[in-house]
Amino acid sequence: MKKLLLAGAAAVAMLCASHAAMANPVSISFDGGCDGMDITVLPQSHIALETGNGCDEGAHFGAGTIGKVKGTGKAITFGINLYGKGGGAYQYIFVISYPLVTGGAWSNFYTQDGKTFVRQYSGTYTVNGAAHHSSNGHRSSTDRIR
Repeated sequence: MKKLLLAGAAAVAMLCASHAAMANPVSISFDGGCDGMDITVLPQSHIALETGNGCDEGAHFGAGTIGKVKGTGKAITFGINLYGKGGGAYQYIFVISYPLVTGGAWSNFYTQDGKTFVRQYSGTYTVNGAAHHSSNGHRSSTDRIR
């Protein structure tokens, strides 16, 4: 599962690298959290790229597709690589409502075996919100519940 996710993310990033220069990233922060994402939606496609911001700045990156999700509506579904945060044992999926608007919904899921996904966190997000660079008592969306 890890190799497939990494290979897929790398392929999407390479195929779309020339388009990424033309797109402007949108920063979102997860309400009540210390982190968020800088999201680049590639023009003329259904593909998006993300990097972590706030307390997760530089800790993860991901690639995803835009489409309808049953029970959710239109969303970006990201596969996230957490190796920069030491999260190699866990694979994350984030579902971010789209278009990106303040008050939009997000949720994340994780797996260790590639078969069983567990919903971890969910909430709303703020567009162009300044995610906190320190936790200030807030959790990151990629901190596992203990």
